[in-house]
This record gives sequence, C-alpha cells and structure tokens, in this order.
Amino acid sequence: MFSDVKFHLIYRIANAQIRTYPFAHIYVTDVFPAGFFQELRRNLPAHEEYAVLADTGRVGTGYSRARLSLFPSDLDKTNLAPAQRDFWRHMFETLGDGEFSGAVFNLFRPYIEGRFRDTGKGGGRGLKVWHETFLMRDMETYSLGPHTDNITKLVSMLFYLAEDDSSQELGTALYVPKDRRFTQEGGPHLDFEDFDHVYTAPYAPNVVVSFPKTAACFHGVEPVKGPKKQRDILFFDLKGKLEEK
Repeated sequence: MFSDVKFHLIYRIANAQIRTYPFAHIYVTDVFPAGFFQELRRNLPAHEEYAVLADTGRVGTGYSRARLSLFPSDLDKTNLAPAQRDFWRHMFETLGDGEFSGAVFNLFRPYIEGRFRDTGKGGGRGLKVWHETFLMRDMETYSLGPHTDNITKLVSMLFYLAEDDSSQELGTALYVPKDRRFTQEGGPHLDFEDFDHVYTAPYAPNVVVSFPKTAACFHGVEPVKGPKKQRDILFFDLKGKLEEK
C-alpha cells in the first residue's frame, strides 16, 4: 500500500506547476490517493498523544503553546494502538524514502542551487541533504508572524489533513514586506503590520503546499478567529548543509 502511495505522491508533486509570485511555491490537490487520505484522517492521533511543541526544546522561548507536535522518535512513547503506531511509522518512512525526497529536491533544484550560487558557494556542490517529517496540530489561538525558515531548510512541505473545506482561512499565508527590499536569511517571526498579505493557500482536504527556502519566502499563519478551530498538518522538511572541505 505505501509503495503505491509513494509513487502517487511523486507523480502529483513532480508534475506540479510552480507558481512564482510572491515566491516559488506549489499548491497541489489530490496529493494522496483518495482512499488513503481517508486512512490518514482515521489514523490521526488523539489530542493527548501530541506534545506541546514549546516543551520539546525544538523552538525558542515564547513560542506559541497552541502548536502541538508528534515526531517519529516519540511514537513509542505514545499510547497509540500498535496498528496505528505502525501506520504512522510507515507513513514517515514513505516520506523519508530517497526516491521521494529526490523528487522534491529535483522539483526545486534551480531555486536550491541558485540560493547557494548567489552566496558564492558553488551552487550547492558538496551539499549534505537530510529530511525531517512529523505531525503538527494547531489549536484555535495559534498564529505565526511572517518569517523565512531556518537557514538549514531547503524545502518546506505541508500536507493539509483537513476534515473538510470549512476552514480554508487556516492555510499558509504568503506575504511581501512593505519595504520591498527587505529580506531575511532566517530568523524571528515578524510583525504582521510590516507586511502585505498576498494570498492564503486554502486549508482543504488532501492538499500539499510547498516552497523552497529563500531570503524572501515570507510566510505565516493569520490569527485564527472563531472557536473550535484546529489545523492538522503532516510536515516534510528537506534540509541541507554544505560540508566542510
């Protein structure tokens, strides 16, 4: 089953059209086979199986406590049923497969290599690449100011696990700075008032949003309004670092 899922993912993502404004990104529907997406939804862990991301040491102090996380290394610490634990272990392994990560890299290769070329680092030759995949659950008070990702990030990929189309405003928001010359190599979340909101990639079932890391890929999450809002996302991050010679 997971082999078929992998090739469906690769086909949908590798053939995606890259949108170039305000920065390179893709928005792909039907990214998983329809029946398998329902399996993903049925296997989502209960609320208590997640950890508060701010308590994991993976983010800085002051990070919102409304974002919950479940990483592959923590699966055996949960009370998930064995079949459910195995499902997520296989899902994480599928995204970690070299064929899948290679397809993601190749889709955005010109942007990845261009980023290192622009810094005089040879277009990324000698780049060590790895991945990280995990589940996130954002609760109703969550928001995330405009920012670009950490410098180790090559590609961010967010698989939306929405139940239906009723909360499309919870999608990833794309911004341009009001000072159009402003860039950020990677750093803190910035103030909404310093940016123009361009577009929100609708939070909808069976969709993936993805973009390569640049100094201008400003994205975030608009403040959530209304009670009982929840955002479930399966993340795949491609990361890299130039190896010392």
